[in-house]
Amino acid sequence: MKIDGTDITMTRGDTGTMRVTCFKSGVALPFEEGDTVYFTVKTSPSVEQKLIQKVIRDFVDGSAYIHILPEDTKELRFRRVHAYDIQLTLADGSVHTIVGPSKFIVTEEVTYE
Repeated sequence: MKIDGTDITMTRGDTGTMRVTCFKSGVALPFEEGDTVYFTVKTSPSVEQKLIQKVIRDFVDGSAYIHILPEDTKELRFRRVHAYDIQLTLADGSVHTIVGPSKFIVTEEVTYE
């Protein structure tokens, strides 16, 4: 997995983990009990069908860890640019997009094991 700015490139069928944290004006804002972080991948922002969605409600030291497993990307078409975002819903119900629509690029694999 490679992250360039907010764009993610990943080899189809690989495993990857991303640590997500929030900051406001340089001050850490840890995720807390009752918060929910959503990582969603679609073919484009304008379609409803989700290709991958991870919902994180358990946090480690105030950070969310998004685990992408081989089966999450196994069926995705490679050499295709998908779209993803990361949304935070706070315990009070307010919603914040913490990573806006960005590229999720799947590259081809050679070894199918």
